[in-house]
Parts: sequence; structure tokens; C-alpha cells
Amino acid sequence: MNELLIFDLDDTLFATKSIGKEPLRPILDKFECSLIDKFGSELTKKIMPELWKYPFDVVADTYKFDRHQNSEFARLINENEYNLYIQPFKDFDVVKNLKQEKVLVTTGFSKLQNAKILQLGLEKEFSKIYIDDILDPKRIFKKGIFENIFLEKNIKSEFVYIVGDNPHSELKAGFELGLNTIQVAKFGQKRSEYANYYISNFRELIPILAVK
Repeated sequence: MNELLIFDLDDTLFATKSIGKEPLRPILDKFECSLIDKFGSELTKKIMPELWKYPFDVVADTYKFDRHQNSEFARLINENEYNLYIQPFKDFDVVKNLKQEKVLVTTGFSKLQNAKILQLGLEKEFSKIYIDDILDPKRIFKKGIFENIFLEKNIKSEFVYIVGDNPHSELKAGFELGLNTIQVAKFGQKRSEYANYYISNFRELIPILAVK
């Protein structure tokens, strides 16, 4: 049976930091005013650097953003136009040439994630693309998406591989579902307890997939 490969996007297929701050600066500058109204200037000074460093939902949960902050950030994200100058990792050709079916599952805001996908030219490389929108009221998270994918395809878990970098997102979800998890450590990240395999280069995928 052919394997199914489910890839993450950010810091798996391209370096997220390569986006730079300019495309997001107008959004965060405007959002800062909303935070000052709720938290005051001092706490906002602490929150803003974290919004540059961590995913929005992590920061929102830490500081207990309410519905207004969440909806305001989503509005700013969706109103913004993105001119991104990003490229996949240099060894992405290895992924492109893999014969297995490939699916992309990414977490973030739909408009921004779609802008990344379009700029990277990924829409033609994957049989299907799913966006786990962090502000979707019916959000099922990556774990729910993974469950739907392999149940829909009626494929055994032993033939499904989750390829990603985040120990607390796709790797944990895949591990809990009994799927093969491959941690992509492009920046020397510590091996996760949820990783069945650990790679720093996509060429290392080939012998892993050849085992089955």
C-alpha cells in the first residue's frame, strides 16, 4: 500500500522568520491600540514582543484575550494584503519528487496561510490542503483534521506519516493517533518525545519511507 504523507508548513517547508516583520507590522501596530485599551500600556509592552515571537493563539491564551481582541486581530489579518518574498527550504525538491501522496495541514489565519502557500507555489504539490484556522469557532485542530483524513481515505495508521517541526502541535497529535511522526529539525531543535523519527534534511525521508 502507498504511504500518505501529511506535511506541516511553517518551519517545516520554509523558514517562518524569512517573512520578516514588514508584512505584519501594520497589523500589529494597529492591534497594539486595542491591547492598550484592555491591558494598559505597561502590560501591552510585554505582550507585543511575544506576538512577534510566538503564534497568536499561544499569546492569546497566555494573556486571556477576550472575544473582542480575537475578532479584532482576525479583522486586521483579513483586511491586510500580503506581499511575501519567501522560498521553500533548498531541499524541498526532495519532497516534490516523492511518489507518495502528499497532503498539507497548516495552522494559522486562513488569509495569511493562503498567501504563504500561493507565494511558495505549494498548491500544485499537494493533493489537498487544509488550514486549521485558530479563530474558527468550529475548529477541530490538527488532530481532528488528521483523523478525518485517514478515516476518509480508509488507510491504516501504519501507512500515515506526519512530517513537521512542532512538538506540541502536529507531532503530538500524530503520536496520540498512532501515526508515524517525523520531526523536521531544520534549526537543531531538540528531539521531541512525540517523534518516531528525527531528520534535519528531507533526503533523510527516503530511507524511512523505504522501510515499509
